[in-house]
Amino acid sequence: MKQLLQSSFVVLLLISLSCLVAINTCQLNNLESQVLHTRKVVEDLARGGGAAASATPKAVTSHNADAQEEEALADPANLLTRAPRKFVKASTVVQGGTLHRHEGQDPPGLNYYASNNAADLEELTYYMGNTLASRHIDDPDKWMPSLAVKITTPDEGMTFNVTLRRGVFWHKPAVDFASGRYDWLKGDHEVTSDDFAFVFDMIANTQISGGGVTSLRSYFEFFDKYEVIDKYNFRARFKKRMYTNRQQILTMVPMPRWLYMFDEDGHKFDEATWGLKQNEHWFNQRFIGTGPYQFKEWIPGVRIVMDRNERYFGERPAFDRVITLIIKDQNASPRRLRAKDLDYIYMQPEQYRTEVLEAKGPILGQAGIKQGRSKELGFFYIGWNLNSPLFSDKRVRQAMTMALDRETIVKNVFNGLGNVTTGPFPSINPCYDQTVKIWPFDLKQAAAKLDEAGWKDTDADGIRDKVLNGKKQPFEFSFITYGSSSEWTTLASIYRESLLELGIKMVPRPLEWSTMLKKMDEKEFGAYSGGWSQDWDTDLMQIWHSKQADIPKSSNRVGFRNKEADRLAEGLRDEFDPAKRTLLCHQFHRLVHEEQPYTFIYERERPVLYWNYLNDMEFSRNRPHRDVRLFSFKEARP
Repeated sequence: MKQLLQSSFVVLLLISLSCLVAINTCQLNNLESQVLHTRKVVEDLARGGGAAASATPKAVTSHNADAQEEEALADPANLLTRAPRKFVKASTVVQGGTLHRHEGQDPPGLNYYASNNAADLEELTYYMGNTLASRHIDDPDKWMPSLAVKITTPDEGMTFNVTLRRGVFWHKPAVDFASGRYDWLKGDHEVTSDDFAFVFDMIANTQISGGGVTSLRSYFEFFDKYEVIDKYNFRARFKKRMYTNRQQILTMVPMPRWLYMFDEDGHKFDEATWGLKQNEHWFNQRFIGTGPYQFKEWIPGVRIVMDRNERYFGERPAFDRVITLIIKDQNASPRRLRAKDLDYIYMQPEQYRTEVLEAKGPILGQAGIKQGRSKELGFFYIGWNLNSPLFSDKRVRQAMTMALDRETIVKNVFNGLGNVTTGPFPSINPCYDQTVKIWPFDLKQAAAKLDEAGWKDTDADGIRDKVLNGKKQPFEFSFITYGSSSEWTTLASIYRESLLELGIKMVPRPLEWSTMLKKMDEKEFGAYSGGWSQDWDTDLMQIWHSKQADIPKSSNRVGFRNKEADRLAEGLRDEFDPAKRTLLCHQFHRLVHEEQPYTFIYERERPVLYWNYLNDMEFSRNRPHRDVRLFSFKEARP
């Protein structure tokens, strides 16, 4: 019996040893596979090209994605916090259907960083793209996860450590894969750290002249370096701690190196000239992103079509498709709404007066059309070319402002849809100095200012003149305006008559937007009609600093140069204390009010008309103010 037990024990021991050997062998094989996989990922990232797509893993499950975000949000050092609510809060939401909206002009291109005017793309970028983080819908001072699940700054604003959400994939590029020419773009492409490294490389490459990159360079002046830690983690470091650093990192939009570093046949650009290729890249008339909608087609002058991204990692958008019709004739949009070619429209002031204020029955004769209001953070203005001898003297610019009856124009031309403003901040923002008084409409004072500046009618021809560089210069200039806006045409006509009374000849020049933008970029104007959308946080460098005045296609189109303004703009970036920031803003407000590089006209409030099969329209407090992610159908629509 004892011998039998001993034999059994030996057999069991041998079986156990065999199992352990098998387990160890399996673990070693797994470890070897992990090492090989990690090595391949690192090599793919280092190459920075399309080859990385073949090694991309499938999307992580929703459960794992939620767990990753929850773990990240549990870190008290995380700058991001949980989203307070969903975008769509209506009680009855019918998923599906096509939303039809409109814009007054085509965008200048669809490459956010290489476009001549990135502001025109910002709204589309919200639908088809993502930033690292997003502001809370109702509290823009707070940020929630988007492409990043965690962002920390161990030194309070100089270094930012970013952890990306796993399993986020780029949209399928909108190309003709059936042709075989674009086989090099096939496969899944996961969003990785390299997509943000490419953005840093674009900002640093001065060969790229697009407005998006040009604007960003003013914010990355003191950027030091980035470091790709691994596929989902990177670090960005600034040389200087500034208030604007956080927002610039949190609002970064990725760009795929595996697409934009290659020509249409998949050949990689030369390292010495790849920046030049971005300005006219073959894909610039198409959009690729990671957002809730993906680009389908753009027919210039006709429409832009976006389809729902079924692989989107975030909240499912309400509509299957969004079609933006390009309607340059502003008088056509109400007709298109009435015919249900459009589901909602933003109205111009003249339309609002005709179709709403003077309506004798239902709006547009349709009982099913409702109205709402959207307040906007921003302002409209007349920009003066300070490089011109006509407008180099602030007394002249003050006179030009006093020659414009802004309060009457806002009331009668813009139909009370806004309020006259005196400076470059939203009036609801603490930065706006409420003590600054509006320059009055006063032709007598304006004439005295012009006399003081040496502009007088010396030859009795009715037009003021002045000797400049030994030659008599009459006070004549052109004023370029939005050609599609009847309100600005009316304003220019009224203004022209007031200026004639002062002895100034102004020639209104309404232009199509793309032509107007070119003139503005090249500073070929005496004055122009402009407008700025403003962000929740205040920064002055991009528009007002002297360094921006001579940069091609910069936002400082008027050429404003002022040492005290530069000091205040720089100080605002360095200051974190809210009370001290407000004081700096007020000082700047008073300075720019005195200098009048712009004639500030008004802050806009936009009326919106929409069909009652849409839920009541909700509008974001932050820009962009029009966000279709907040809209939804309450009835089934095709």
